[in-house]
Amino acid sequence: MNQSKFISLLLILSAINLTLMIPGGGIDTRNFSQIAPLYLSAFNIFLTTLGFVSIFLPYFVVKNQRWSLLIAFICGLSYCLVYVFDFAHIFPKSPDRMPKLLLILEAFGIILSLPLMFYAIKKYSTIKNDQDKIQLSRTIYWLIFIAVLIGIAIIVFATKSAMTGE
Repeated sequence: MNQSKFISLLLILSAINLTLMIPGGGIDTRNFSQIAPLYLSAFNIFLTTLGFVSIFLPYFVVKNQRWSLLIAFICGLSYCLVYVFDFAHIFPKSPDRMPKLLLILEAFGIILSLPLMFYAIKKYSTIKNDQDKIQLSRTIYWLIFIAVLIGIAIIVFATKSAMTGE
């Protein structure tokens, strides 16, 4: 498997792993009602954006778009920091214990993020320019529109669930 495909696989696996941890989705059942709704909403917007970027980005990584490798590195760093901050009880803080499965998935997320960062920056340093400029079809714009709608629904659901501990 070449580096671009490996980076793409790590991005997709990271997004799937993150999706499994949506508050109220069955794995993360902690109550975050003590966190201001604005901060919790902003955090959920960040996580949802990170997940969707990780789903759409592999197309550009495989097409050897140099900028996409820098974004892939930033995604890997973001995944790593989110999980490390949660392990360190920095943010988000909850009076509830972290469920064991959540702990395992977050550890797996860190394990995925390390090679993602390493290979993304390594590949980024070997590409001097984008290979070819990519023309996007109308279909991709519709997919992005649908993803935004789904993202809004996820943010509302996750924030509501985290605020009520359900």
